[in-house]
Amino acid sequence: MTQGVLLFAHNTEEVNYGVMAIWISERITRYLGKSVSLVTDEYTIQSLKAISIDVKKYFDHVIINEYNTYQTRKLSGETVIFKNLDRCDAYDLTPYDETLLLDIDIAIMSDRLNTVWGHSDDILISNKSADILDRPSDEFNFLKDHGIEFQWATEFYFRKSTIAEEFFNKCKFIKENYDWYSMLYGMGKDPIRNDHIWSIATHELGGDFKHIPRVLRYSTDKDEIVELGTDRVLLAAKVNDKVRLANIRDQDLHIMNKFELTVLASIELGVML
Repeated sequence: MTQGVLLFAHNTEEVNYGVMAIWISERITRYLGKSVSLVTDEYTIQSLKAISIDVKKYFDHVIINEYNTYQTRKLSGETVIFKNLDRCDAYDLTPYDETLLLDIDIAIMSDRLNTVWGHSDDILISNKSADILDRPSDEFNFLKDHGIEFQWATEFYFRKSTIAEEFFNKCKFIKENYDWYSMLYGMGKDPIRNDHIWSIATHELGGDFKHIPRVLRYSTDKDEIVELGTDRVLLAAKVNDKVRLANIRDQDLHIMNKFELTVLASIELGVML
């Protein structure tokens, strides 16, 4: 049984997702010791070549998926382009029998995700999360008030099986009919969110999937990254008009401030953007 981590990265003018993919790949190798594959496009590859990065040096498989559809959303107060809707194709694209599908903005600082390998279930969902500064938020609990449970697409384990294939086929169908589903579940139809696709698919397929056995810790896109190290992240954020610091060690962190993360990841890799 082959095991590995699958990443998606499509560069835009605002954010170099390719650099983030290489950054997390280095951490996956260090902490998880697993094969890593990247789904990307020629534009991203050429963008990385322009800063002297050869993508093939960092991944066991580089899978070209020329994905041209894009959407916009707010990030750190700015409107930016996202090209992230081919995540629903992960089942078709993965080269592994067992796949850990990860967002590329996770600071891997532990081996805790290695608990998923060889699991008796074909799918493991991520739905337990916590703000790193314990700020209250309903956004990541339910899709709306009294709605269905929120599930993260940020990290997701699956093995090649009929159940996993059915899950991803359901995700594709929801994506293609997102206007209808947004009305049915009472959520905004723009932008399309992978987390919402995952949440609806989980609900409509029975909602009884097992969970990745850990809490996903996250910081918001407005939190400042003061320091980024291989085993430590120092954050600063305003809470009730006061600046608070969060010192995170030896645990993984989903960092939503992609602008600062890209810059600090490039510094860690020793490349100039």
